[in-house]
Amino acid sequence: MEFDQEHIRQLYLQKLTDSLTPEEERELENAMRYPAVRRMCRELDDLYASPEMQRLLREKPTSARWDELVEHAMTREEAVEVRNMGVRRWLMVASVLIMVTLGLYFLWPEAQQQSVNFSAVAQATGKSYDIRLRLSTGELVPLTGAGSQERIKAGKVQLSNHHKTLRYEHGEAPATQWNTLEVPAREDYTIVLSDGTEVSLNSASSLRFPFSFKGSNTREVEVRGEAFFKVAPDASKPFIVRTHAGDVQVLGTSFNINTYESGKLKASLVEGSVKTSYRTEARILRPGEQAINQTSGRMTVQAFDKEEVLSWMKGVYYFNSSPMIKVAEVVDRWYDVQMVFDNPAIAGYKYDGKLDKTAPLEDFLEVLRLTKRIEYRMEDGMLHLF
Repeated sequence: MEFDQEHIRQLYLQKLTDSLTPEEERELENAMRYPAVRRMCRELDDLYASPEMQRLLREKPTSARWDELVEHAMTREEAVEVRNMGVRRWLMVASVLIMVTLGLYFLWPEAQQQSVNFSAVAQATGKSYDIRLRLSTGELVPLTGAGSQERIKAGKVQLSNHHKTLRYEHGEAPATQWNTLEVPAREDYTIVLSDGTEVSLNSASSLRFPFSFKGSNTREVEVRGEAFFKVAPDASKPFIVRTHAGDVQVLGTSFNINTYESGKLKASLVEGSVKTSYRTEARILRPGEQAINQTSGRMTVQAFDKEEVLSWMKGVYYFNSSPMIKVAEVVDRWYDVQMVFDNPAIAGYKYDGKLDKTAPLEDFLEVLRLTKRIEYRMEDGMLHLF
């Protein structure tokens, strides 16, 4: 596909600041179907969320300084139009354009950042949640936090717990004895099963599995939430992932499973070959294809963006015209903070950008406030948007 990179960049920057016309929005949505465009827009998301940009957005230049910046960044005709539209509205647009295309951020003098009273949110997001292993006997073994150990003995099975990875070492247990790895909100964790298969679990997810597959004709596990699998090859024992919305069968491959949405399974194949099935329908996927199963019985197959789908493994989540009600679900999983829409219309607002798990929630909320004019407050442990 050929496209005007600068034009698409300009459109996306306008979208970040909620200043697109309906025609421009349709044009951008059409361009966003292409991976190259989405990659470029993700780079702009990173820049827009950077500390330097957030400092610029929070500062208010004097009228004289504003005029100076406008003169440097735009033509005479554009400058007249911008001044007539007001400083606050165009501050966001001009600052992004300056940062991205002209590098004029150094023109703004260093300013003392205004601190925000955010103790309530800090407390809400500063909780510590233990990752746990629930054994088939019902015993709970902490893998992080108080009481966690690097060496774990479960019956005749020896496990190691190191660098956020649980690894089977040796020992046998019946394939009928199922254990559950529980990963809470905000956390992620990896497990290496007895056959060498590696499973990375996203926040608010769980994996049911046996310590050993010995004596079984298949290698079966169950997943809730989201997980990435690197399956060890074994032609004699197919690897089967069970979910509430269908199954995925493989021999040796890597793929992502997402079951967060009730009644829906998203299986995204990175390499190898998998068969996804639900009820009477089954499809074989090729690398780069994503199957979406719904408990309504409908199954669709489409291409997917690997970087976008797997970004959670790097602690980042990208949103592409996502309604705020969907954004709220990710915030709940990653920060364990429930969003409440005091203004119901906000639930339908579309958001483009990213959420970085390693950054304070306040950073994300400030982006919402500046780009969508959404205010927020903590009350009774819940995050209210209005």
